[in-house]
Amino acid sequence: MMYSNQFIVVIKNKGKVLREFSDNTVRLPFGSDYSIMLKNKNSLSKALVEVFVDGKDVLDGHSIIVAPNQTTELEGFMRGSIVKNRFRFIEKTNEISKFRGDFMEDGLVEVKYSFEKPEIDWYYLTEDPIPRTSYFFSNDTATKFTSSMSRSNIKCSVDVNESGITVPGAETRQDFKKGIIGTTGPQTSIIINLKGETKVKATSKTISKRVTRPITVKTRIQCPTCGRRWK
Repeated sequence: MMYSNQFIVVIKNKGKVLREFSDNTVRLPFGSDYSIMLKNKNSLSKALVEVFVDGKDVLDGHSIIVAPNQTTELEGFMRGSIVKNRFRFIEKTNEISKFRGDFMEDGLVEVKYSFEKPEIDWYYLTEDPIPRTSYFFSNDTATKFTSSMSRSNIKCSVDVNESGITVPGAETRQDFKKGIIGTTGPQTSIIINLKGETKVKATSKTISKRVTRPITVKTRIQCPTCGRRWK
């Protein structure tokens, strides 16, 4: 569970919450489907959320509203107002790297969120240098809102990234409805790095080992120094 400023982001696999390590990584086998759980711990304000995987917007130009003290689970790639394919984490092979290139954001799940301002602030306007019109989805009535964002896909000039990438996975059906939200405050980001390998202690050195099953919050972790396992 990644927690920051009253907002939580969790990666799940087959309904189970995956463990985040101290380096903000989540480890799961290549070929696994996963979902992204979003929880708003703010009891007064809605949260406006954008989601990027491998540096790409997976909400098709839209944003998600998470109501106060509520949870939303994003199952996969949004097209319009519908999610049709789950997120699938695969190994980034040499063949894939040669075809699409290697990018610094490969393997990263980035969630950007901002909270709705109190009603007294709704009368103050700011000029957005790069306006972006989005439609938000929840169970409320429909509205339209303009915000701004800027991103760059920077090609990596170093060796092949050890992480995998996310592609469309199993078919699913998740519907969203248009919602309403007021002016929002500053954006905050939570970033999780998906890995298909983990470091293990082998005799006198540490080596990389392929993850064969998801490491959940209930998995007992082994100390790389003494070999003991703890809850």
